[in-house]
Amino acid sequence: MKRENPDLYAALLLGILLHTLLCAQARYGARAGLLALPFSAAALTLAAVLFARAWRQLEGLRAPRWGLAAVLAAGSAFELLRFWQLIQTAYGGAVTMLGVCLMLLLPVVYLRRVSAIAQTANVVLSLAAVAGVVLLISLAGELRPANLQPGDPGQAGWRQALLWQCSLYPEFLLPALWPDPDKRGPHTAARLAVCGTVFSAAVHLILELYAGAGARLLPVPVHTAAQAGTLSLFKRLEWLQLILWSMMVTVKLALYLYAAVRLLGGRGNKKENNAVGLDRFPCYFLLMAFLCAAWRKADTETFFVWQSNLLWLFAAAVILGGGLQYLCGRKKRC
Repeated sequence: MKRENPDLYAALLLGILLHTLLCAQARYGARAGLLALPFSAAALTLAAVLFARAWRQLEGLRAPRWGLAAVLAAGSAFELLRFWQLIQTAYGGAVTMLGVCLMLLLPVVYLRRVSAIAQTANVVLSLAAVAGVVLLISLAGELRPANLQPGDPGQAGWRQALLWQCSLYPEFLLPALWPDPDKRGPHTAARLAVCGTVFSAAVHLILELYAGAGARLLPVPVHTAAQAGTLSLFKRLEWLQLILWSMMVTVKLALYLYAAVRLLGGRGNKKENNAVGLDRFPCYFLLMAFLCAAWRKADTETFFVWQSNLLWLFAAAVILGGGLQYLCGRKKRC
């Protein structure tokens, strides 16, 4: 039964951590981030819990399902573009756009089974944790408390930290789509929100201890910090970093594909573990190739900001519609 309906928490958490590592590394002050942390975690938890409850009332409607599937498709394409831009910036354009698509999309064929997504996500999350510990050890001598920005962050700094930490990613909403949502109740949303915001605040704190206010000027702060550490491991085995980055993105793409198939009702009579059939991949590859070609010069950072804003509006609409549906149904029963 566990193989048929595996836990995808590790894949969801991996996607949230990836957003911080690739898009929101040095966006606010460390002090402001620590102050805003409990409020942002509470806001994300509340939004995810209310969305999950309201989704049950509206999951039969086509419009919200297709709308969320479109967001996932666009998000997948921009994940490919963001990874390609990372390679262009951090690795000197070692891989072409076509090479990036092949490197990230072909492994998704193996991850078409839900059990494969869950198992691979656990392995990649463990490897990322080990890499994070090694990075901290490498940077220990470079972290200086004097680099922390002094004084009260002020209302503007606190608001900026709160806005960035409250970025709503699809991973917070996806648990509402999985089978047996009652078994993945509010505790799942709380764990994702707390882990995501704590990780974001920790990354900002470490980068500020390392580079001070100049952390915001670094092109890829985490990669730059890894290269500057006392250990030469990250320099000598740079190809391992690239593989770890690509594995994280691939798991995210496979998760989005599985969620989109569920949203579009394309499972047919297949079992849940085999929900994504091989017949889906020709269309999937063509769609990703078309979107990447069309948006090749788009600003990925602006897209993910707009994606968060759009998801907040979408979640609010679902919560409102689900609440009205519940009240109308209750009124009819009375």
